[in-house]
Amino acid sequence: MPESVDRFYHLKNKAVSLVVDARGSQPAIAYFGARLANVNEPMIEQLDRHEAPASLPIEPAVTLSTTHGMGYLGHPGLAVHRGRNRWQVNPQLVACEASESELRFTSTCERLSVEITHCLRLDKETGVLALTTALRNTDATTSLSVDQCLVTLPIQDHFTDAVELTGRWGYELQQNRFQLPHSSLVRENRAGRTSHHLHPSLKLLSANTTLDSGDALDIQLAWSGNHTIRTEQLADGRRVLQAGELLEVGELELAPGESYATPECLLCFSADGMNKLTQQWHHYVRSNYGISHDTPHDTHGSVLKQKRPVQLNTWEACYFDVNEPTVLELIDKAADLGIERFVLDDGWFCGRDNDQTSLGYWQVDEHKFPSGLTPIAAYCHEKGLEFGLWIEPEMVSPDSNLYRAHPDWVLGFSNGPLIEARNQLVLDLDRKEVANYLFETISDLLTEIPISYLKWDMNRDIHQMENAQGQRAVHRQTLALYALMARVRDHFPHVAIESCASGGGRMDMGVLEYASRFWPSDTNDALDRIAVQRGFLSMLPPELMGSHVGPSPCHLTGRQHAMAFRAGVALWGHMGVEADIRALSEDDRSTLEAAISLHKEHRHLLHSGRYVEHEQIAQQVAWSVVSDDQSEALSAVATLHTPTAAFPKRIRFRGLDASKQYQVQVVWPQGLSEKQAGYRDQLKSQRLGGDWLQQAGLTLPIMHPESLLIFHLTEA
Repeated sequence: MPESVDRFYHLKNKAVSLVVDARGSQPAIAYFGARLANVNEPMIEQLDRHEAPASLPIEPAVTLSTTHGMGYLGHPGLAVHRGRNRWQVNPQLVACEASESELRFTSTCERLSVEITHCLRLDKETGVLALTTALRNTDATTSLSVDQCLVTLPIQDHFTDAVELTGRWGYELQQNRFQLPHSSLVRENRAGRTSHHLHPSLKLLSANTTLDSGDALDIQLAWSGNHTIRTEQLADGRRVLQAGELLEVGELELAPGESYATPECLLCFSADGMNKLTQQWHHYVRSNYGISHDTPHDTHGSVLKQKRPVQLNTWEACYFDVNEPTVLELIDKAADLGIERFVLDDGWFCGRDNDQTSLGYWQVDEHKFPSGLTPIAAYCHEKGLEFGLWIEPEMVSPDSNLYRAHPDWVLGFSNGPLIEARNQLVLDLDRKEVANYLFETISDLLTEIPISYLKWDMNRDIHQMENAQGQRAVHRQTLALYALMARVRDHFPHVAIESCASGGGRMDMGVLEYASRFWPSDTNDALDRIAVQRGFLSMLPPELMGSHVGPSPCHLTGRQHAMAFRAGVALWGHMGVEADIRALSEDDRSTLEAAISLHKEHRHLLHSGRYVEHEQIAQQVAWSVVSDDQSEALSAVATLHTPTAAFPKRIRFRGLDASKQYQVQVVWPQGLSEKQAGYRDQLKSQRLGGDWLQQAGLTLPIMHPESLLIFHLTEA
């Protein structure tokens, strides 16, 4: 071991500790969990185990980049090769730069002429650990092929369960808890984007971990392309976790002197259950990702300060049938409801009357908007609304002027037919001329029209991933997307960008560097949205979550829901409306207006407080957002299906101050049944202790299926 490297390193904050073992040829995470007061070398040595039967004299370490050829028989974290015969990489640790919150280890492999840098950064405020690995080809003449570069860390023995976020289009972010297998768990995404079915995250739990107790460890990969997360139980009983970009054969070649940096792998630990884990993620995002209300943001620095406007999106109200008279009428009615931003979705550009044509030619359709969109935006401002616009820069329609002029600009497959999805193809963003065309097109729109918000969509997976040079292109495509979005943000810092990908196909910590809002799902079915939103809020704060009041019946599921239920579910995120507000009954219009008013009244709390899940009992779910000082909370109780008992179960609140007294008010729905109204009036005269509300709970009135109540708790 070099003299410049200590035998171990210990980083800690008020809640967690990271211990790195540097005694071997490569750094290894020895411990990441609840805070340790002190660590000494005998503690590190105690982790070493005696020789196992029929095994090596020294057990191979689970290093940050495990490799084959040196005794480790698990799935390798690092695999590279140079030519046909030089594949075995054997890095040797040569240096470490250490500070109170960051470690940077440098290793070299002379045989393969590669330098490896591992960076570990502990966020002192939240305890979130960021891990990256960088590879540099130090050979002067030949290229280095990178087959995979995954962060690898040991899993403590008591982590036996996992929670994944899975699902499908229209039903994303479903939380699925299961026992880890006694072999390998492999989650590989090849959709060319984050995907609807395999979110790049995984929670590890002890068997007895609940919402408020037990150890929980969550990993999130900050990457919007292909990815893999896997666990493996080795023959010696150890279990390991690996995460990183999923690289296809030949996808990544490093020229002499060239480097590759992995996406950030973020780890968050809680000793107090899953609610605490969620709150730490929310805190980390709010303090590290400049997500202030659609304002210029400095990455890793700014905090949420301003409101996020309630918006109307035209999609489910109009689809492609948008034109100047329709839009002006919608703006008028939106202003009357208290809506603060108008978003013109698909259908505004030349020839776009359906989804079979015109993507890529982003010129305003003069037949639909004879005077262009500038007067539309001006009318929005006159009515007190911001103006936003939908765009899908990464795509092109085969039936379009752009494709006819540049058929070579798309990703495809050598000498094979192109696969269309939603009647569109994928532009190769890594081509300089394509990136420049898209930036100039977007720049022209944002310069000519006073736009404050872009809904940036991507409505298909990348099935054919080959560029014009015959190379696998998802890695380059993802970096080129980030570069294009960064370029737009840098030149137009006042414009907010929403990340939408046929709903929740691109939601991750990577694109969050450039977007300030996510569209979690294309479904506006309020019943399904409860599950989608619970999954979203398990990792990201409410102000990032687009949540809209859709039409009834829902266009995806056919279910019909009362306006009170649809609006009551939608007001918990960055609220919006997609229902056709021109066709609302007077009762629905009044209910929607009241919901928008309620959201605005509590917007600061919703977008800055601590999100708390309550235990799910039978067909009843509940959640709260609690102020930091615990003087106020907004809580919801929803009955999903017909209950088996006449009365709902009592709700036991979480996150309150046990020593405080609270006034509890029913603030939603506006129209209560006679019995519910009596229940509301009874609550008005009561003062309830925080300890009572959390231990004994609050009695609820009879509730219909597919309905919810919202309570406002204030310190009495």
